[in-house]
Amino acid sequence: MVRLSGTAREERAGERRAQILRAALDVFSRKGFHGATIREIATAAGLAEGTIYLYFPSKQEVLKGVFALLADDPGAAPAPPSREGDDMAFLTALIRNRVQSLARYASFIRLIAHEADLHEDLRREFFARLHAPFVARLEGYLKTRIAQGAFRPINTGLIASICFRMAMSYLMVQHVLELDRAAPRYDDDEYVGEMAALILYGLTARPAPAAPASV
Repeated sequence: MVRLSGTAREERAGERRAQILRAALDVFSRKGFHGATIREIATAAGLAEGTIYLYFPSKQEVLKGVFALLADDPGAAPAPPSREGDDMAFLTALIRNRVQSLARYASFIRLIAHEADLHEDLRREFFARLHAPFVARLEGYLKTRIAQGAFRPINTGLIASICFRMAMSYLMVQHVLELDRAAPRYDDDEYVGEMAALILYGLTARPAPAAPASV
């Protein structure tokens, strides 16, 4: 019998947890939290039902694990701006990547929004899981740009949280609840570009783009 090292065991456990959570995301998205069973999640993961309980003591804990899976989606990380200090490029990438990464899970997020007797503390945890990394990333950027003299002193945590709420409102209206089907429809790039411009410049005229440096 081959004995695994501690690191290998941790890696194997991490892979198994991810396998369970991907299966749970699919089952929850199709059947809802209350309609799904641990047995169905195990079947979707290709595992024995008892194996699920080795990693998650309850269906609620599986759901919380799915929250973390969405929050940690590497697709939500902003692409680096084309040049240092390009605030518009950074903010646009941050919002667009968060919206588009979550839009892939619209059916699951619809479950969180609609399932009437889902515990309120679970909804709050879902929001907090998504809120924290976005705000930390943006707040760090804002503090750097304030120190460089690019932005006036502001409450960076509050501004970052407002930006997150704007992005989530757009996600819910456009991708999850699809409330604006009858309205003129713009694509994500148009919406997100205007959202970023509104945050950075308000309703004042935007500054002209910087001319490329001469060689």
